[in-house]
Amino acid sequence: MTLSKTPFSAPVSRSVRRWAERTAAVALLTLAACAPRAVEPTPVPAPAPAPAPDPGAPGATPLPMAEPVVRVGLLVDTARVELGSTTGFTLVDTAAGARVLARAQAGERLLVTSAADNTLQIATADGRAVSSARGPVLARPDQGGTVLVGGSPYRGEALVRAARPGRVTAVNVVEMEAYLLGVVPHEIGRVGEDLLEAAKAQAIAARTYAVAHQGRRSALGFDYYATVQDQVYRGSGGEHDVTDRAVRETHGEVLLHQGTPIEAYYHSTCAGRTAAIEEVWPAGPRPYLVSVVDVNPETGVAYDHFSNRFRWTQRWTAPQLTEILSRTLADSLAAGTPFGELRDIRVLERTASGRVQALRIETSTTSFTVGRDRVRWILLTPAGAALNSSLFDVSLVRNGAGTVTDVAADGGGWGHGIGMCQVGAMGRARHGQNYRTILSTYYPNTELRRLY
Repeated sequence: MTLSKTPFSAPVSRSVRRWAERTAAVALLTLAACAPRAVEPTPVPAPAPAPAPDPGAPGATPLPMAEPVVRVGLLVDTARVELGSTTGFTLVDTAAGARVLARAQAGERLLVTSAADNTLQIATADGRAVSSARGPVLARPDQGGTVLVGGSPYRGEALVRAARPGRVTAVNVVEMEAYLLGVVPHEIGRVGEDLLEAAKAQAIAARTYAVAHQGRRSALGFDYYATVQDQVYRGSGGEHDVTDRAVRETHGEVLLHQGTPIEAYYHSTCAGRTAAIEEVWPAGPRPYLVSVVDVNPETGVAYDHFSNRFRWTQRWTAPQLTEILSRTLADSLAAGTPFGELRDIRVLERTASGRVQALRIETSTTSFTVGRDRVRWILLTPAGAALNSSLFDVSLVRNGAGTVTDVAADGGGWGHGIGMCQVGAMGRARHGQNYRTILSTYYPNTELRRLY
């Protein structure tokens, strides 16, 4: 049995010190065993399965003079929506001058569905018809109440619209700062007081992302998904005192470049160095989304070294990976060409931050070259998740006949690697850095301004 490996590594401590001393050098990582386990934030990856499209230069996004009201897609293109409130609530038809369709008391539920002609049908929880409307319909809780969508509480109001015949979409209509209260604890985690500065940095990154992206999904009837397709949002039920304070103490603050809100991308773990946007996605360079060495210059240790995905190993048997690749590369196969038997996988080229620039996959019938962040969505895990990052080595195990039997990816980091490293921000906060220093490190060439 033989082992082949695409070499690019040196001992971890030596390579990390090299990053600190030579920031222009390519990061040569040894991707060894994981560091001690830490609580992970939820990352914001590029949309699956393809890399995020180039959003272009931010352009002339107007700066709000007052706190924006945003619309968050909670249940998108679903069969029905269940509405309630912690108090009573009123359901009105927004297309008919706010005509009242129904009243419900605390504890009562109303169901909204869509007919074949996109008419919205309102019924009680036991199925008794109440009313109908061309819609959209809006659920307004009584004074002091929170609206319930599918049993989960949300600040603001809930709008339900027809998505298509037989399908509806539920949207939370809420002020920006209230939206952030439900975002920040699910992006940075339910952190303690010692990580308040990291939580503030997260609040500003999330607010900036939201301001810059408001209206980009207007064709769907909302501004953002409530998932990693934009930012994870779980309403008022998951709010947390420390992240609440982070939102309040940075009220209205956003990051600007040349007077325009930036594309404030962020991710979980960078493994000691972030990536420039053009290394990962088919996007033009941004002066504030450049590769940043994320290492403490005094110790030579990466600020995110305590992440449980600082180092990782993903393994597949050859049959497992062959089956996965036959699906994820199906659109690259010529018509009628079988995928064949896996023969080789190797890294051809790396980016300046050490991530995979080009990966060669060879089978008995064909070959593929996969680039940049797309490798994560090609090399799915056996459980179906994207590979943690594009910063990895590949090693193959072959039997005596030279046939590939097993494949391993030894890697570092979690997420696309662009912008703020969330675990790195935690490490910086623990070393006494305030949120302004953290943000100026991960998003250079920006200014911090209060918009409202």
